[in-house]
Amino acid sequence: MERAFGTDLLIVGGTAAGTAAAVAARRAAPGARILLVDKGHDVAYSTCELPMYAGGQIAAEEALVRYTPDTFSGTFGVDVWTGAEVVGFAPGGRTARLADGRRVSWQRLIVAVGAHAIIPPFAEWEEGLGPGVFVLRTLSDARRIRERFTTEPPAHVVVIGAGYTGLEAAVALGQDTRVSVVAPQGRLLPSGLSEPLSRIVAERLTAGGRITIRAARATGLDRAPDGRPLAVITDDGERIGCGAVIVATGIRPSADVVAQLGLRRDDVGAIRVTSAMRTNKPHIWAAGDCAAIPEAVTGRPQWIPLAMNAFRSGRVAGRNAVFSLAPSSGRPATLSPAVAAFAVRLAGLDVAHAGLRLEMARAAGFSADSVDIVGASHSRSLGGEDVHMRLVHDTKRGVLLGAETVGPPGSALRMNTVAALIRLRATVDDLEASDTVYHPDVSPLHDPLRVAARTAQKRRS
Repeated sequence: MERAFGTDLLIVGGTAAGTAAAVAARRAAPGARILLVDKGHDVAYSTCELPMYAGGQIAAEEALVRYTPDTFSGTFGVDVWTGAEVVGFAPGGRTARLADGRRVSWQRLIVAVGAHAIIPPFAEWEEGLGPGVFVLRTLSDARRIRERFTTEPPAHVVVIGAGYTGLEAAVALGQDTRVSVVAPQGRLLPSGLSEPLSRIVAERLTAGGRITIRAARATGLDRAPDGRPLAVITDDGERIGCGAVIVATGIRPSADVVAQLGLRRDDVGAIRVTSAMRTNKPHIWAAGDCAAIPEAVTGRPQWIPLAMNAFRSGRVAGRNAVFSLAPSSGRPATLSPAVAAFAVRLAGLDVAHAGLRLEMARAAGFSADSVDIVGASHSRSLGGEDVHMRLVHDTKRGVLLGAETVGPPGSALRMNTVAALIRLRATVDDLEASDTVYHPDVSPLHDPLRVAARTAQKRRS
């Protein structure tokens, strides 16, 4: 039997974007009826710590959970339905249909459905992954990995994919078991690192002997009759025996559920929005990993699925969605263009990037070039280590377009400087002239960022 409910604002999806939207909406419109629905059972938790929890470096799940559904609802006065999957919308109307038969009529809608893991066809098994085959996208995924590796630890794990999630999982799990990473051409972190810096990361990961990298593409999965993995098959004919498999072949926006709404999407499936997070349909906003937001370097919409972007876009969407319900609460919010900036620590190495890689900059139409330098983390007489840096700039005007770095702990923080300067449309001259702290124990007199900027200046002169 169908049950009907009504709300002023319906938010589909939780975690960073959905919960930020709910909190912002509640603050902007204290009297509004707000309902957040999520098909999972966890609405507010730290996603970036999932590999560490799955691998046991974070002992308690409670350390990841910011709010349970009940505490979130009680703290912010928002109705929360978990295990509530939206499966459709009434044609031309403002009604969402849930898998359990409930229907929700809404005045305003925020789509915050996030992104989902890409599952290669060969990894599918009877409407799922099968025992011993995992993805790592949600807290539920991390729970399953943790339970399996605690109760029945495999002797060998294969990670399919060499992006950030795959490598973090490899490092976390590789402390107690052998891990093979299957990466096409042996390239690690292809979305964020140039090939020379990728090689440095590969050398560090394999130095301990517990992690190996197979320069191949996974094409099949050999299973036991009950679905357990026996081996991963690659395009070069290798059969890699294993007791568990982590599928980390990338993510895609989970926007298919709202296809009936006619929202405009880009070539990867992300919902196109304005700086106010509005979609092309009235009364509908989108935020988080399902949305393509303005990007600072090119000025064009880009899919940048990062936690801070999800939080910021959710906050903007939440405020604007209820603004007409409480117009005296101030001005509508806008989202500033984002700089794609990411960092990860792998086997004692900081790996980070900000802005565009060289190939991306050229594809975007810039007359781009890059310089590669090796600097020091601090005084070498006090144990300073190599900091590898690539700086990408426009050769005509010298504008900063991006940077990458690999170095000891702390090196990644230099990308904060790059991201801030990119947002200000700064040049390599601005970077070279910037003031940096100096102390032999902390940072060198000639910071690697400034060394890279001087090198770029010389190349332009």
